[in-house]
Amino acid sequence: MTARRLVPLSGVAAVVLLFAAFAIPGETPDIDASIGEVVSFYVKHDSDMQWAGALIALAAVFFVFSSTNVAGLLRRAQGDAGGSSALSFAGGIMFAVGALIFAGINFTLGDAANDIQPAAVQTLHVLGQDMFFPLAAGVAVFLIGTGIAVVKTGALPKWLGWVAIIIGIIALTPGGFFAFMALGIWTLIVSVMLSLRAGRETA
Repeated sequence: MTARRLVPLSGVAAVVLLFAAFAIPGETPDIDASIGEVVSFYVKHDSDMQWAGALIALAAVFFVFSSTNVAGLLRRAQGDAGGSSALSFAGGIMFAVGALIFAGINFTLGDAANDIQPAAVQTLHVLGQDMFFPLAAGVAVFLIGTGIAVVKTGALPKWLGWVAIIIGIIALTPGGFFAFMALGIWTLIVSVMLSLRAGRETA
């Protein structure tokens, strides 16, 4: 398999790694759980949280490759008038930074929960549950920018562009978690589509 076919599949790798990272530690305590419950969970799942953090960080790296590949495709299609493709690229970076914040919090909880004050563990836990704005903003900017560029250029099927715009708007609402899940499905579809297209072009 050539590099041109492998690069788009970085999106598949990002999605698989992200969902594996969320599955490894299982369901975390509620945001209003007692300090004792919170500390007990992270001490018990210390290795799981460190693995989850590492996988999220790796997923962020793969997502940057994937989003850069998509943004490059759109930039070539738009030519000099590439404003929305620039939004796509910027959104991909924003999403990766948001994911890395969660990666750092998860790894820290797994590594230090048994060594720091219980109140500090609870603070990190709350941040890990609620610090979603960088991630949501990245989803919104990436998908809205990508969607507009797709609709304008037809570089991908236009229905994918409209779906991206809708998901991007939802990411700015209280339904942001569902937008995050939908981004995963959208990324899988686009990644496979671009990999197959690259295969046909090199055949």
